[in-house]
Amino acid sequence: MVNRPWIADTVWAAVLAVLSVYSSFPNITACLLALPLCASLAIRRTFPVVAFAVGAVSAAAQTWLLPHVNVSAAAVLVMVYSLRRWSGRTLGLIGLGTALVWAIIAPLIWLHGSSAKDIATTALSYSLIVLTVYGFGLRVREREEAALMAARAEAAEERSEIAREVHDIVAHSLSLIAVQAEGGRSLVSRRPDRAAEILDVIADESRKALNEIREMVSVLRRGGLLEDQRGSAGIRELVERIGDRATLTVTGEINPALGFTTYRVIQEALTNFLRHAGPKATVDVKVAVDAEKAEITVRDNGNGTAAATDGRGHGLTTMHERVQAHGGTMTAGPQRDGGYQVHAVIPVGASKDAALLSGAGML
Repeated sequence: MVNRPWIADTVWAAVLAVLSVYSSFPNITACLLALPLCASLAIRRTFPVVAFAVGAVSAAAQTWLLPHVNVSAAAVLVMVYSLRRWSGRTLGLIGLGTALVWAIIAPLIWLHGSSAKDIATTALSYSLIVLTVYGFGLRVREREEAALMAARAEAAEERSEIAREVHDIVAHSLSLIAVQAEGGRSLVSRRPDRAAEILDVIADESRKALNEIREMVSVLRRGGLLEDQRGSAGIRELVERIGDRATLTVTGEINPALGFTTYRVIQEALTNFLRHAGPKATVDVKVAVDAEKAEITVRDNGNGTAAATDGRGHGLTTMHERVQAHGGTMTAGPQRDGGYQVHAVIPVGASKDAALLSGAGML
């Protein structure tokens, strides 16, 4: 829907103009002076500087030429509100200052000959009304800016979550496919009969990756989250996909709120293992859960510090983000006695609340 603020502004300006003319008739001077002040409201958002200039001149003319306040003076208050809400701090303050000067001068002119007390009371009343309207416009502006910032932060977190999911799905599956293809190339030269077996593994892994991508796209289109909390069974299936090069030990029952994060951390650690550890390396995956924390350890006996990398990966970053979202800690790096280790500790209690914020139910 196209946003056309000038349409609503024009309608309100016309309504105020009709009321002003009706209340001022048959004073032709008052009727004519009311029109430009009311008309300035029609462009208060599209051309705020012009609207302010026209409104200020018109209000000054009314103050000088009319014997009392006119209904169209309500446009002054609308202008003060509008300038602060839609035109920013500087123009809003200029509008406020101008309106306060008018609130003091107008009673001096209109109540000339009255007591100082009456003039002061009227000026104070006008000033308080102006300040109240300005404060209301400021408050609305702040709430809108806060809502916009929150929406942007939420969108940024959603983009980050999508990037993590795509990275985890694609990187792991492609790494496993690459390992199978490289191993299969040398194996087929010796055992041609194993070609179909290797191709089956590659095809199966490709289908799994495609299904997860389709599932994620479906989630994004619906604008919701899937109830997916991978526990021991999902993690065991993940490790089994590596073959006899990987072993898994699970102690305790994996908290449902931690199942997804545990799965993704292990998945990324195994992805790095496949990419960097070397063809003869093995990896040991351990998950230990008690009443207070879940501890994840993925350690291999591969290349360690000698592992080649292009420096463009995001795996460690995504793992850190997932673990930190649950209030946990994670370390990753080569070991002194060789190999590489990923170690994460996540508080079980913190995971229940963090799961809602970190995308623990997604995919």
